[in-house]
Amino acid sequence: MIVLIAVLISASLHDLRSREVPDIHWIIICAVGLLMLTVAVFDGLTVQRLMVLVGSCLIVFDILYDKERSQLIDILFYGSIAVLFAVPMATAMSDNFVVITLAIPICYLLFVVLFFSGVLAGGADVKCLISLAIIFPMYPVIYGIPLISVPAASIITSIISFPLAVLLYASLFSVLLMMPLMIMNIRRGDTEFPNMLFGYRVDAKEAEELYVWPMAVKKNKSKNSETSNETQDDGKIWVTPKIPFIIPITAAVIFTAVIGNIAFLF
Repeated sequence: MIVLIAVLISASLHDLRSREVPDIHWIIICAVGLLMLTVAVFDGLTVQRLMVLVGSCLIVFDILYDKERSQLIDILFYGSIAVLFAVPMATAMSDNFVVITLAIPICYLLFVVLFFSGVLAGGADVKCLISLAIIFPMYPVIYGIPLISVPAASIITSIISFPLAVLLYASLFSVLLMMPLMIMNIRRGDTEFPNMLFGYRVDAKEAEELYVWPMAVKKNKSKNSETSNETQDDGKIWVTPKIPFIIPITAAVIFTAVIGNIAFLF
């Protein structure tokens, strides 16, 4: 856990400074995770456990290898991943290792879908979350923490897994980070709703040099037509900041590791 947090802090600093995170961070996390998986596999070696390990290795290769492949190679590659996890699920669900590592393909599929649907905007964010699934498919339990007890390994804990809890908490923390914007806008008198909740006004020329997105299309009621976020009379436009999501993820990892998943209280 100490190694994970140290790597995430380094990744957060990179994300804050340049909005880019070198892959070495995910290589370190995945290498530690695969090493832990390997130890668990050979502690009670079975074909199914070995298949999970190989499938996990292919997932790591996929998120770190950015070059394009042919369609045939992609079909064979992703088909192999599916088989390597499907067989253990079908034949060895009595093995706690298989149940716990079920979180790996679930998180991999979920986070990739969220990326291609635009919910997760950054490639580094997706790599980070999938790396978390590799190193901690199950909640880390160390010296009485997290404070909220983790249920025994089951399908439920594989679905409501540690990486998924981290994503949910990170999303919540990101929303909380937007609260100062609303306070700032109220003080400035910029109370256009809902823009005041998600962004702020800035000089149009200055916006080109900032880590921001121009806010989306708005309705021009006087002309009964839709226009883009045009420059207003004072030369300013509404923008929303590009919050480095690795920072909320890091905070969420620490929170989840110490406090736990609130869902388990119910």
